[in-house]
Amino acid sequence: MAALSIALYYLESLIPPLVPVPGVKLGLANLIFLFVLYYYDGPSYLFVVIVKVLVVALIGQGFGITFLMSAFGSLLSVGITLLLYYSVKPSIFALSSASSLFHVLGQLLAYAIFFENFYIYSYLAILGPLSLGMGALIGLLDYFLISRLPQSFRTEEKKRRR
Repeated sequence: MAALSIALYYLESLIPPLVPVPGVKLGLANLIFLFVLYYYDGPSYLFVVIVKVLVVALIGQGFGITFLMSAFGSLLSVGITLLLYYSVKPSIFALSSASSLFHVLGQLLAYAIFFENFYIYSYLAILGPLSLGMGALIGLLDYFLISRLPQSFRTEEKKRRR
């Protein structure tokens, strides 16, 4: 699953931006992350996210500010996603949207700390609504993906993992 999320990340980098705003991406790797959370469990979800962030840094972007922004965004996103998933049990649309929004917040936090420029948070007025929309779209795609797989797949996988 981690390899698939990395492949989707690179595939997404080949697609022209949907919105002409710097920093806005669809977040195709989140399709895999949410699938892992719903079909496996929280620890597996966390593992796949961490592997994706580290492997992308190792084979592509390095461990500079891009890595820090990715790591901060992913950690905040994972934190809120797991908190909501285990406590409130929201719909996959709400979960994906919250995950997307907190990923953006984490990225902006990393940028603000690294460059000592907290004015970057004014960019949240643009990125916030866009991230919620992209998150809802990914949630919709995940909804279709999960609803198309037979329940027996999930049951057999849970038995296998015991």
